[in-house]
Order: sequence, then structure tokens, then C-alpha cells
Amino acid sequence: MKKFLIALAKYGLLFLLVSNGIALLSLLALERSNFYKPEFVKNGLTSKNYDYAVLGSSTGLTTLDTKEIDSITGKNGINISMDDSAISSHYLMLQHFLAHGNHTKTLILTITPWNTEVAEPEINGNDYRFLPFIYTDYVYNYYSTLEKSFFKPLTLSRYFPIVGVAYYNTELFYPSVVAALQPKKRNRFDYKGNYSYPSGNHPKQHEKVIQQFKSVNPYMDKIEDLCSKNNIKLLYYITPIYQTSVIPMDKNRAYINHADLLQTPDLFYDDMHVNAAGRLVCSAAVAKLLFQNN
Repeated sequence: MKKFLIALAKYGLLFLLVSNGIALLSLLALERSNFYKPEFVKNGLTSKNYDYAVLGSSTGLTTLDTKEIDSITGKNGINISMDDSAISSHYLMLQHFLAHGNHTKTLILTITPWNTEVAEPEINGNDYRFLPFIYTDYVYNYYSTLEKSFFKPLTLSRYFPIVGVAYYNTELFYPSVVAALQPKKRNRFDYKGNYSYPSGNHPKQHEKVIQQFKSVNPYMDKIEDLCSKNNIKLLYYITPIYQTSVIPMDKNRAYINHADLLQTPDLFYDDMHVNAAGRLVCSAAVAKLLFQNN
């Protein structure tokens, strides 16, 4: 029995060493690539200083085209939005952007009303994409704060990287193989960080609605503080929502409200995302605002 337990311990230790070694190599391959947006922010940017940056979730990723805005204004912008994320994720992305020596004069923070009303944020769908940077304090602190369940795969990955890599295996391990073979490959965004949905889809028809919201998300305050400390002008941008007018109820924040900017379904991919044609309209409208204010 004693020999069996000793052998079990040896093989168990060997398994931990090998599996964690593979997980570390997987994260290292991603960390050195441009595959996901956090890695792109570290490795793929062509400049360290920008006139403006677009930050948000899939609506930020697809509503504003920095190439189009640059062509109209003569400015230099970058889109650091990441799909399937929320305001807490945007705070982490801004920390990450600044931590790697980048700066922007203006931050266009794209928001949707329902995300501003989240009083107790939790981990979001694509937050695992920051896992290659788990050994930085800002990523670890974010995970340890927002992972609320008993099992915390992202937080535990600081000590046992196999936990996070195994838990998010299809999103991390397989992409890491692609990243190792093609380190400059980007996952659904261009060299300026943009992505667009194709034309063809249309939102479902419904009566026009009016939606009020009041911002209570604590990460909005965190983003405002971080912008203030780094001399960044913060602009909140409410992206188009099909057949919806949005009324902000908090008077202490200024919003660029384009919720009802687009009036035709031909410019939408679905209720909350514009298509390629709609993106051009929104980008031109924001470009004029930036040009008028500078």
C-alpha cells in the first residue's frame, strides 16, 4: 500500500508538472501573438500615442470604424473593443492598454443602457482572453474580485495555469496552437482593431420604444478615475439600437446619444448591432463631432 501511494504521488506530481508546463507554453504562445484583442494591444499596435481610442463590447467593435474616422478627421485612432464583454471588462482593457505604454488623448467608451445598470458586476464571457497576463497584478486582482463562485478557474490559474487552460480549452488551447504557427493572425478584427457584420440580416420589426436608464455600474467611476489620472478625455457613446430611443437619467455624465441615429433596418445586422453600411454612417457622425470639438 505504501509503495502504491508513493507511486501515485510521483505520477501525480509528474502529471501536474507536465500539464502546467503545457498550459504555460499555451499561454506564452498567445501572449506573444496578435490573436485576441489583449495580445493585439500588447504586440500589434503600430503607434504608442493615439488621438482617440474606441473601447466597448461588440457594439464598440462594430459601430465605429477607426479607419473611416481617421480618413475624415486626419486623426490617428485605434479600436480596443472586445466582443462579449461589459463595462468591468472595459476597465481592465484600459488598464491593459496603459500598462503597455500606450496613451490616447480621448477615449470613446461605447455603452448600452443595460450594462450601465449592473450594480454588481461579475466575470464576463471573454474575460478569459486576458489569462496570458495572469501574472500582472491588475489582471489577477480583476479575476479575484469578480469571480464570485467557489470554483475560480481564472484566479487559480496564477498558481496552476492548467486550471484555466483546461476550463477554457477550446477558447485558449486550440487558439494557442494557431497563434504559435501564425503569431500575426488576428481573430475577427483588422489592423486598426475594427470588425463589421455583413449586410443581409435585418432586425425583427417592432414598435418604437423609449428606454430610460440610470448609470449605477461602479466600473464607470473606476474608468473615469483612470482617465483623469492619465489626462484622457472621456466621451460616453450610446450606440444605435433598432427602433429605440434612450434617455439617460443621470445628469452628471455627458453622452453622445446615437441610440436612434439610424432609422432604417437596412443599416442593422440585428437589434443592437449595425452592419457595414450602418457603421459608415455612425463613424461619419462621430467624426464630425470630433472635428467640431477640436
